[in-house]
Amino acid sequence: MMTPSQIAAAAVEIVRSALPYSSELLEQCTSLELPHIMVNGDVFGPAPDNAAAFMQYGPDWTGLAVSSRCGGTSYWLYYRCQLTQERAMACLGPQQSVGAAIEAAVRHVRADLEYWNSKRAAA
Repeated sequence: MMTPSQIAAAAVEIVRSALPYSSELLEQCTSLELPHIMVNGDVFGPAPDNAAAFMQYGPDWTGLAVSSRCGGTSYWLYYRCQLTQERAMACLGPQQSVGAAIEAAVRHVRADLEYWNSKRAAA
């Protein structure tokens, strides 16, 4: 069973490992500079080797993305579940900035870890 400080550290590491760049660099971006989730769920964004090229990311992609519906923008985190190593996604909702979205991502992953840790402890 993980302690609260281990859960907090694991949440930060899970989010950090899902991001393509450091939080400090991403916080300088706007939502328009992040990958975008299309209506059908496909994620498109800059190519890793050429930011001027736009590409579709594959099913194993992890990172921070945005979706726009009816004039509103929501942030999403795609990450690897610590328990199953499957790709998971979390809706972070509207946020004031990319930095706020990263903080919300850490809170979301920490809540998930706390939930699953409590289930394992009860078993």
